[in-house]
Amino acid sequence: MTVGLLSTIAAALYGGTVSILALTATFARRRTLRLEARNTLAVLVPGGTTTPPQAEGTGEARSG
Repeated sequence: MTVGLLSTIAAALYGGTVSILALTATFARRRTLRLEARNTLAVLVPGGTTTPPQAEGTGEARSG
């Protein structure tokens, strides 16, 4: 029972950490904070994207 309880606690902490980092990587106002969160997520979550995000304000203009 102790091993199962510890595994459950570890999974909950890991899931919470990944969730907070994902929200930070998406909604942070500062670009450096978003990039750091994305880099940390790339380490924690296997199989993530390896291409860097496109810089804001560059690229093609979107038509609405």
